[in-house]
Amino acid sequence: MSVESKYLQDYRQMERSDFAHFMDMPTRWGDADALGHINNTLYARFYESARLAYCEDILQLEFVHGMTIGVILADMKISYLQQLHYPSEIEIGSRISRMGNSSLDLDAAVFIKGQDQLISTSRATCVWFDYSANKTGPIPDDKRKQIETFERIPPA
Repeated sequence: MSVESKYLQDYRQMERSDFAHFMDMPTRWGDADALGHINNTLYARFYESARLAYCEDILQLEFVHGMTIGVILADMKISYLQQLHYPSEIEIGSRISRMGNSSLDLDAAVFIKGQDQLISTSRATCVWFDYSANKTGPIPDDKRKQIETFERIPPA
């Protein structure tokens, strides 16, 4: 599969091999609902943690009180493909699949640790944001290069 088609595929059809960045996370007893499966509301938290880990690890962004520049979530879609039960160890893969001038799409997927079975997928649109000026701005060239290098995306 070419890099271009790999990153433009339907976000609900991802595979473990589509990701170079992973984060491990256990499920907790309190994550399960009365039906015994991990409640769907927790997936937004799983994806938030994975998104922050990607930005910290790959873009060297620090999400701390008082940060002035970074990314902000603009939109997120989640697909629930399989049930997940407590106890489970999960791995969340993350990747940047699209970069615009000031926005990017971050795809993510939940897998049972060490397995290829896809549990859930997500696509989050994030915007480069100047928190002190309260406005969007272009993705800085150095951050764009870090993403292109890590994700092996050919420059436009």
